[in-house]
Amino acid sequence: MNEINKKFIAEPARQIEVVREADVVVCGGGPSGFIAAIAAARNGAKTLLLEHYGFLGGMATAGLVGPISKFNFGGDRIVSGIPEEFIGRMAHLNGAIIDLQSGNVPYDPEIYKYIALKMVEEAGVDILLHSRIVGCVPDPSRAGTLSHVLIENKSGRQAIAAKYFLDCTGTGDLVSRSGLPWEMRNRNDGELQPMSLYFRLGGVDTTAFNLLMAQDGVKYANVELKNLLLEEVAAGRLSNFGGPWALHGSALREGQLSVNATRFRGNAADGDDISTAEQTLREDVMRIVRVFTEKVPAMRDAYLIDTATQVGIRETRGIKGLYTMTLEDIIRSGGFDDTVAYGGHPVDIHRAADSKQDVNFLQEPYAIPYRSLVPQGAANLLVAGGCLSATREAFASIRVQAQCMALGQAAGTAMALCTRGNISVSELDGKSLRAALKGQGAIV
Repeated sequence: MNEINKKFIAEPARQIEVVREADVVVCGGGPSGFIAAIAAARNGAKTLLLEHYGFLGGMATAGLVGPISKFNFGGDRIVSGIPEEFIGRMAHLNGAIIDLQSGNVPYDPEIYKYIALKMVEEAGVDILLHSRIVGCVPDPSRAGTLSHVLIENKSGRQAIAAKYFLDCTGTGDLVSRSGLPWEMRNRNDGELQPMSLYFRLGGVDTTAFNLLMAQDGVKYANVELKNLLLEEVAAGRLSNFGGPWALHGSALREGQLSVNATRFRGNAADGDDISTAEQTLREDVMRIVRVFTEKVPAMRDAYLIDTATQVGIRETRGIKGLYTMTLEDIIRSGGFDDTVAYGGHPVDIHRAADSKQDVNFLQEPYAIPYRSLVPQGAANLLVAGGCLSATREAFASIRVQAQCMALGQAAGTAMALCTRGNISVSELDGKSLRAALKGQGAIV
């Protein structure tokens, strides 16, 4: 429908009940969000975590996106603190492999859900599941300040009051409604990295596959499977695909593979696009499974265990922050006074129009500053994970889970320090934050 033909209705004004109050509200329980909630609570802030699914983990559990990348660079740890505690506890239940040279961590999604929830509960965080962010209320007396976030769940529309807010939704569901500056990451070239629907197979002769992304500098796409899917595209039976990557990403058991092969061009922050992506990619999964079982001897007896609860999302919105990470920062990192995390994943851009992938492997890890989490003009809102301030090229490296977790610990700690000092997020001294993180075992 074009702009001229759009129709509107007026929603009647109504009273919204304030059902919770907190020092810090963390919106989104994915890799950055649940770690942030733990950090905020452990540092003394009364913390509430909001999540729209009935479990935590976000792209790792709802999206089955694995392995968790990237804890190491050149065999040396670049992420520790709460994220390392988390993967260690998963490994204790045989739910993760944490000793690969690459620092990639294959995991069991059910163990991930359990340990994430357990650690959040142990930290004393208040949790509200099945609750979706639908709006926020600015404080008219103070620029850049929110007073409430609005949610909807089975009880209807509700309001949450807080001193500070943290957007860890990955798609900017809070910051995009806040009036603070943000932009889509496709501003320059019009393209966003594609959505993909992961699926898992059982009954596979896994001895025929390179199961572990154990070494740096390798793309790991399966050439045999790629050639089969190229034939499907050429015949018009499949519109597009990526990789494919068939490995122990979000599967650990003998005979099981997690597969990243589907690809859909669109904007995951657009309701129509993400709905179409879900429909299209579920059909593509069935086509790909049929091809694999018919033509790959190691998959002759394979069966579909499950598809992800939702499509995996690589990029949508990003804030305009006090500092914007650039490709130069990734390739030639000189460090920052307010460094709060390190990254080392390659600059990894999946093309949306075809099956190609542009990868630039790095020579050294790079630093990420606190200022990249602070929206311009914000007084009591931070972001972590997928919404940080970065160019598309820089974000193509930072976007992976271990770095989102590290940024979650940084942002959650920052929220608690701001609460303690009753200061704005832009007033917080990055060096003090860095010292606090170092004292908690983070690598900064």
